[in-house]
Amino acid sequence: MLVAAATAQADRVRTFKGIGYDGKITGLAGDGVAVILTSGVSKTVPLVEVKEVSADAFPDLSKAEEAYQEGVAGKAARLADAEKLYRGMMTTGAPQWLRVLIQWRMFKVYADSGRAPEALTAFLDLAKGEPQLAAGLKLPPPPQEASEANKAMLKKVDDALRVAGGKPYAAELKNFKAALLMIEGGTPDQVLPLLESQLASKDDRIRHRAMLKQVELLFSAGQADEAEKKLDAAVPDLGETYAAEIAFWRGRIMKERGKNIEAALEFMRLPVLYPAKDKARTAEALWWAGQAMEAAKVPRDEILKVYDEAAAKYPGTPGADKARREKIRSGGK
Repeated sequence: MLVAAATAQADRVRTFKGIGYDGKITGLAGDGVAVILTSGVSKTVPLVEVKEVSADAFPDLSKAEEAYQEGVAGKAARLADAEKLYRGMMTTGAPQWLRVLIQWRMFKVYADSGRAPEALTAFLDLAKGEPQLAAGLKLPPPPQEASEANKAMLKKVDDALRVAGGKPYAAELKNFKAALLMIEGGTPDQVLPLLESQLASKDDRIRHRAMLKQVELLFSAGQADEAEKKLDAAVPDLGETYAAEIAFWRGRIMKERGKNIEAALEFMRLPVLYPAKDKARTAEALWWAGQAMEAAKVPRDEILKVYDEAAAKYPGTPGADKARREKIRSGGK
């Protein structure tokens, strides 16, 4: 009976692979949640592998985690439920592991729904206490028509970079600053220097993201030929890990050159081969696929199917919102 009671009161950590760890969560260790198992053995589960956490001391946590999982699976309204529950647990008395888990989850909610200002705040909050965890996160693209919000974010990024030094999350902040400058009128001469040290980095993740940002910068500056050269040169280094991004930028370059059918095929690689890699990017690719198909005068019903997929499978993302508007413009519902 004592064993059964101890097990009933145990905290629970479940991974995306279906592995479960029952015991007592003691805090954070490195890049994950530390658990003392019921057997007495210590185990650290990296946050990137954690699907769901529950703890008897925090009954709302399992409700929030369930809502979060349903939200990322496509039920956008459940993300709002998760956000409300998570916020309710962010009290001064909450243990560190719970606060960090909530910050991690909330960043994902904001990033997946394209809420860049809130995502940046969550990123910086996490970076202050757990810089190694923030280093693994990718900020969403800044909004295109929100100059005041972008300028406010630029100031926050500059303030953070002044104290970031060589901390592991600094590279992502530089990438985000480059994206902000591009939207707010920055020239390649102003932006590209932000990437120089990252392009020479021995850290694959930092170098690869900088390579892709360089392609984006050149393309946005109207230098499609140069962007293509940089992309081709980067492909062997980027490898299969970034196959979705490679297809996306090949699609953008082909669309720019009027090769609309070829562009649409490249864009469609994302929802077909990498649907969950980056949901916001996949929705954006579907929108671009629809645009390319329209330019190629593909039958309207086929175009609406693409917009339908973006809106239905990736709700809350900017690409889904644009696809929904295109459906209305095209006569769909």
